Amino acid sequence: MASIDAQLRQLAPRKVSEDDKLVEYDALLLDRFLDILQDLHGEDIRETVQESYELSAEYEGKHDLQKLEDLGRVLTSLDAGDSIVVAKAFSNMLNLANLAEEVQIAYRRRVKLKKGDFADEASATTESDIEETVKRLVMQLKKSPEEVFDALKNQTVDLVFTAHPTQSVRRSLLQKHGRIRNCLTQLYAKDITPDDKQELDEALQREIQAAFRTDEIRRSPPTPQDEMRAGMSYFHETIWKGVPKFLRRVDTALKNLGINERVPYNAPLIQFSSWMGGDRDGMVFLKWRSILEHILLHLFVSS
Repeated sequence: MASIDAQLRQLAPRKVSEDDKLVEYDALLLDRFLDILQDLHGEDIRETVQESYELSAEYEGKHDLQKLEDLGRVLTSLDAGDSIVVAKAFSNMLNLANLAEEVQIAYRRRVKLKKGDFADEASATTESDIEETVKRLVMQLKKSPEEVFDALKNQTVDLVFTAHPTQSVRRSLLQKHGRIRNCLTQLYAKDITPDDKQELDEALQREIQAAFRTDEIRRSPPTPQDEMRAGMSYFHETIWKGVPKFLRRVDTALKNLGINERVPYNAPLIQFSSWMGGDRDGMVFLKWRSILEHILLHLFVSS
């Protein structure tokens, strides 16, 4: 059977180009995952997953109903236990494909920044870095560097954290996905040594297996404390590093425009708010309604 890399190029020739890293990222993750799947559940399950994958891709590309019927026969022939494993395998493959796409988008963005080339000029201000944005304000909108600096000092972006009901991914799984993303990024670094590559590849396999063996579903409703911990994880894993880096880049961009003054500390460009702690699916409302009903029932019985 052809490698996953070759299959991807054959099944989606118009969606990815030869120099697109997405093929390499996706191929590596899928190959590693299928090896792990075979080690844990046997060669038969691996072949079933690969066959289902191929039939699905062929049906999506050609809309051949025969392929859909063949896929149905493969899946309905499975017993309950194997069906669960196959469904979990495809769920993990989708997660890995999303991680590969995220890394590929970051790679493509870095290439564009180096070349100064943006395919869509309308979205250039969101794709470009901070210095590119302030330069456009000065060069194209004819704003003075002082006007840009004054505008930054007098505006604040308030990022509000919320326990959204659609964000059901467990925090432990998000952390494993983050480590997979980091391994994948480092594996394709230009200056990586063979020893480093081998160690990263082994780490990648460990993290993929750990993610596959982690239950994706919450077995109990999240408490307000769970929501708080989930929100704080973004601070620990992203914001502590991301915000200072962003502020330093703002200062650098302003300095390159001729502004030698830093943005004052009492004029924060970013601040954070939160309404977590009970808003998931109306949890607080339901709890208080239950308490109120209990009190009213007690009063009526007592009287």
